[in-house]
Amino acid sequence: MNTNLVLYNGKVVAETTTLENGYVAVGNGRILGIGEGPVPKEYKSYEPIDVHGKVISPGLIDMHTHGITNIDFMNASYEEVENALREYAKYGVTSLAPTTLSNPIDIIVRQHKLIREVKNTSSVGAMIIGTHMEGPWLAARCRGGHDLVYLQSPQPEVVDHVLREVGDILASVTYAPELDNSVYLTEQLSLHGILPVFGHTEATFEEAQASILAGARHVTHMYDTTLGYKENPEEALVMMPGMETAVLMDDRVSIELIGCPVHVPKPFFKFIEKVKPHNKTIVVTDSLVGTGLPEQTVLSYEDGHQVYVEDGVLRMINDDPAINGNLTGSAVTLNVALRRLKEYAELKLSRAIEWASLNPATALGVERRTGSIKVGKDADIIVMDEDCVVSLTISKGTVVYDNM
Repeated sequence: MNTNLVLYNGKVVAETTTLENGYVAVGNGRILGIGEGPVPKEYKSYEPIDVHGKVISPGLIDMHTHGITNIDFMNASYEEVENALREYAKYGVTSLAPTTLSNPIDIIVRQHKLIREVKNTSSVGAMIIGTHMEGPWLAARCRGGHDLVYLQSPQPEVVDHVLREVGDILASVTYAPELDNSVYLTEQLSLHGILPVFGHTEATFEEAQASILAGARHVTHMYDTTLGYKENPEEALVMMPGMETAVLMDDRVSIELIGCPVHVPKPFFKFIEKVKPHNKTIVVTDSLVGTGLPEQTVLSYEDGHQVYVEDGVLRMINDDPAINGNLTGSAVTLNVALRRLKEYAELKLSRAIEWASLNPATALGVERRTGSIKVGKDADIIVMDEDCVVSLTISKGTVVYDNM
């Protein structure tokens, strides 16, 4: 339920500046006032929240996440999606794009319809910006955790079917631009206002450029299942430019990194901060089932394989020592990803927050209403300490997590 609130006695990370002793006033789900010093008299009747010197930050946006705790967006029920949203709030996420992975098209469509229903009817549904479809239009060699049996090229009739059925809830679609009909897919996504995203790809420079021309504007988890360069088959030891060169050269294309040193070696964080425009850098979780569970938690799957949680990733349990301990996916929460980003790229907290708030909002085309603390925007606000431990989460003016 929306109430009039005023958060005060905190470090406010506003859109254009940081206020060391600031306040933020919230009413009717929106940000009504921002300032420094004592709370003005016009907000004296608002419910006061003393944040005791902590950081008042824009809410975090996770534009690539498959699940959390024991909930997988690929097979979750309505109630499980709702429960997942409440779990994300504990880690400062006020908006997200629930992500599906490669499966039969009818199952993918079914899940996007279910998530659309949650968005439209649940009390916490406003946290859903839209959905992210990752696969089945991916390169086989770069499939990562996606099952080979489901991978395919984007046939026009299938693309048209997906867009008819769930085009209104799709926020983004990840695909490999080297596949047949990828330019058609890119054009259709662009026409529907859906973000075309490169991922799970070994595309050439020319293949990537063709889809950028058609409207591709983002890269899914760069440096993880994205092969950027190849040796020239006609000239030994001469490297040919690939997808990485195309997206680094084009300032219209944003790049996301998983906030985990296993998936992305640390130097890449500082590298992307250096070479991309400051509004084109994004940190995500790509989180799976197991995220947010205690260290060493063991998870069992229907096919009998098991994994365990360790330091923000999932690792395989297997009798074969060559397989046991192998990386299987991410289990990092976005506040931890933010803390790591700050450390690895040597950023001020206010700059790191842009990677997880305004920049993903900009990529998804919702920056006019969320992603920063600015008067008139949605009241998507969190309170956390300098180590990114979250104590309060407000989504659209409603408190959805409170550990003050």
